[in-house]
Order: sequence, then C-alpha cells, then structure tokens
Amino acid sequence: MRPTLQALDAELEHAARLRAAWRLDEAEDAFRALLRFEDLRPRLLTEIAITLAHQGRGGAALAAIEEAERLAPDDATIAQNRLILEKLREPEDPDLFLALHRRYGERFVPTRAELFRQVPRRNDGPLRIAYLGVDAHTALARFVPMLATHHDRSRYHAAFFYGASDEATLAEARRRLPHVAHVSIREIPARDLARSLARGGIDIAVDLIGHGHGCVLEALAWRPAPLQVTWLDYVATTGVAAVDARVCDVWTDPPDATAWCSERPLRLSMPQWCAAPPVRTGAPAARAPGAPVLGIVNASNKASPQLYALAAQVLERVPEARLRVIGVAGARARAAALDAMPVALRDRVELVERVSEAEYHRLVAGIDLALDPLVFSGATTTLDCLHAGLPVLTRPGRLPHTRSSLSILAHLGLHELIARDDDDLVARAAALLRDDARRRALSATLPGRVANSSLSDPARFMPAFEAALLDAHREALRT
Repeated sequence: MRPTLQALDAELEHAARLRAAWRLDEAEDAFRALLRFEDLRPRLLTEIAITLAHQGRGGAALAAIEEAERLAPDDATIAQNRLILEKLREPEDPDLFLALHRRYGERFVPTRAELFRQVPRRNDGPLRIAYLGVDAHTALARFVPMLATHHDRSRYHAAFFYGASDEATLAEARRRLPHVAHVSIREIPARDLARSLARGGIDIAVDLIGHGHGCVLEALAWRPAPLQVTWLDYVATTGVAAVDARVCDVWTDPPDATAWCSERPLRLSMPQWCAAPPVRTGAPAARAPGAPVLGIVNASNKASPQLYALAAQVLERVPEARLRVIGVAGARARAAALDAMPVALRDRVELVERVSEAEYHRLVAGIDLALDPLVFSGATTTLDCLHAGLPVLTRPGRLPHTRSSLSILAHLGLHELIARDDDDLVARAAALLRDDARRRALSATLPGRVANSSLSDPARFMPAFEAALLDAHREALRT
C-alpha cells in the first residue's frame, strides 16, 4: 500500500536531514528505500547521486544522475545537478562539459527579455552592482567583507542578495557591514527578482552561485542589467546566453588556450581570488618524528579514485610517510577511499571523519604536504593551507575548475608545486616528503608570500577587479 503524500514527504525530508547531518550511509539507505515508487525514481536517483558524491564515489554519482536525466529529460533541476556533478568526471571531458552546459542554457534558460532596456538609465552617479547568492557557499563569507568595504564607494554602490539566510543572519550582516545593502531573495520567483533588479537600476549583476541552489540564472535570463557576469563559486561556464562574461584570470583561462566557456572571459592579470585568512585557535596536531604526512584536505566529493591512487604511489616511494584524509563521513566513504589503495598501504592511511573548523585547522597543521584534487581544484582551501605554511601540490587539467590552485601558486612564484602530469606529481611529492629541510624552508615562506600578495590584499585586488567590470560595462552599453 502506497503511503500518503504527506508521509512520503516526511520520509524524503528525513533522508535529506540525515544527509545534512553528514550521516551519509543512513541517508543513502533512506533514499534507496523509496526507489520502489517508480514515479519518484528520477528525483530519488538525483538525491542518491548527491549523497554518493559526498561519499567520494564520483563515478557512481555520475551514473545515478545520468539515469535520472534519461528518465526525466525535461526536468531542469535534474539537468542542473548533472552539470554540478560533471565536475567530478575522471578523466575530464572538456567537449562534453561545454556541450552539456550549452544544451542546458538553450533548453532551460533561454534569454527571455531585456528588462534593463525598459527602465530609464541614469547618466551619472555610482554604478550599481548586485552580488547575487553571497550565501551560496560557506567559503564566500571570506570574500564578502572585502567586497563590502573595499569598493570605491564614490564610483560603485554594492548590494548583497542572499538566497538561503534567515532574517537573523541578515540582521547580523547589516550590523557588521553597514556600507552595503543586504537583501533576502529567499522566496522570490526568478521573474520577480529580475524585475526588482531592473527597477533598482542595477548596472552590473554578478552571479556568485552558478548552477547551485537558487533562481539566480533564471532571473538573469530576463536580462535585468546591461552587464551580467559570473564569478567565484561555480568556477566554470554557466552555458547561459544571458550571462555575458565570466571573471577569470590568465592562469585558469590562458589567452592562447581553447575556450571551454560560452561567456566572454573577463581575464584578470592576478588571481581571481582575494579572501580573508581563516581564524585559527589551538595548537597544531603533533607530527610523528620521522614520519612525513601527506594530506588530502578538500571537500570529500573532490577526492577522486585517481587522487587516492597517486597518493598510494607516493606512499610506496616514501615508506616512512603516512596519508591523512580529512572529512571522510561514514563507512562507505571510508571504503571508497581505501578501495583505491593497495591493501599493504592501508595501515598507513588515517581517515578522519568530519570535524569542527577548529579541529580541521589543527589537523591540517599536522600535515607536511597536501595534494590538490584533480577533478575540481581547490581555491579557498589552497589559500587556507598556504596561510598555515602547508605546501599544496597541484596537477592542473584543461578545464578552468581544475586550474584554481595553479592560478594561486603561479602568482606566488611557487612553480615547484605545479606538476606537469600524474607521474610528475608523484615524483615531486615524494621528493618533497623525503627532503625535510627543503620542505620546512618552503613552508616558512608561505604565510608571508600569501599575506604580501593580492590574494590577501583587497587594496591591490579591488582596483583591478573594478577596472575589469567597468571596461566590460562600457562595452555592454555600446552594443
């Protein structure tokens, strides 16, 4: 007997709460238990795919979301989740990645109007910039104060739009950052948001969320602003024709490289990131004498089988080394990590469950060298590691979202931490773990390098960022 809709909704909400609490094995089981209802299968496969991704089971996640999309090809939410999970494909497939995004934009988010042309434009005064989705990801909180306090307020008026925060959070944001407007768009339909932006005379709309939760891209399809750009969180093309440009840099999107994006690149000569360092408390975790520690410290969905396999090769070359992986939630996530490791090496692998932020930083401080993910490179995490004196070794791919750490490291002149290919990554990691003196000397320089760069200095970053936006806005008005 089929339960009532109310009972089904309760079961789905229970499974979602389990996942939000990082009880991933129980969440997966709860979603799978509902697969007996065929009409719910596409939605459930999507939820299962998201859960599998959090467990570090990227291949299985892609298989689940592809099946969901085959069953419900007209479901925009499923298609959007497919795009997000495509970042976990190993090896990367740039042609497929771009084709899927363009297909999504054409099918689900075609340009619907040019609302900005229906509103009289101002001829003077500061340009009005709307940052859309500032609460889309926890890491964005590190960028928000810079944008609130370092815009040239004689030339730019900024407003922050929140899609998930409650009123208490907004009240606190208004107290801490009174220089900008803080607006909730939590319950606003996409078309109403677009109309509000157009009527407010927004000159530049900056999408910070991409294909994440919310209606930002759908709102931009109504073209409420003369210039619409994407930046920061999604780190890839949106495929949406109404998004004119994508803020990037000369390393993530080199001028001579094939363009893997539908938007025009707004290419900065410095990295596209500038964030406040994290607040750390407590003493670092103790290192075992003579046992260098290799680390994988990014979000668990970025830790791919190939990354684990390369870490295993490093351990084989450096018999005294150990591997610490932080944020492995549940037995299935642990099994996925260990499956990529030879049995003989598994007792040298420390798999740490999700921990508090303070404990996370303490554990990171006990690592000697971190491996950047291959499928979706770190940015905020890489900056956190460098601030803590922890070297991060990267092997960039072709797609922009595999090149974030390359951008940061190249800007800092840390070319020895940029590998050409997988074999070079293993060789460089093994050499650094063996050379304690070299590694410690390098580590000692890292906090100062970051602190003295545009990566931590809004006074240097913001003028370049503003100039790029201004040039693009002028060009948009000419067309």
